Amino acid sequence: MKMNNKLKIVAQRLQTNINSVPNRFLSFSEEELRKKPAPNKWSKKEILGHLIDSAANNHHRFVKAQFEDDPFKFDSYQQDDWVNVQKYNELDTGSLVDLWERYNKHLLWIISNFDNSKLEMKWLIEGYETSGETMLFLIKDYVNHMDHHLKQVF
Repeated sequence: MKMNNKLKIVAQRLQTNINSVPNRFLSFSEEELRKKPAPNKWSKKEILGHLIDSAANNHHRFVKAQFEDDPFKFDSYQQDDWVNVQKYNELDTGSLVDLWERYNKHLLWIISNFDNSKLEMKWLIEGYETSGETMLFLIKDYVNHMDHHLKQVF
């Protein structure tokens, strides 16, 4: 199956991040990675952890959408609670980076093999402002969200 051109662009952006983020992230000192810019803001390690949480939450969405009915309904998640419970600042940095990289390589595999007939499928999350958009939008939004947070890190 030939990959949709719009999806191919998103996959290339994700591949670029997978290729560049690990070395860039590991170039920071542990002190820089753990420092919170304000008490209610995430550190660089917590931001990367949040991106792992985003990968985990989108993983099941990207898979289930290919065999669920249209529209596809799913729950939102409490991002601050996920970061707090997992204590990303205390996690070994190499393990954190490795998990981020491996998870995104797997998502890239899913995206690269996504059923083109499901890209226009609608998804719904109660109370989510862009609910009702297409799966293609959600996949793009995943990488846009990643880029937004990576700008905060770098």
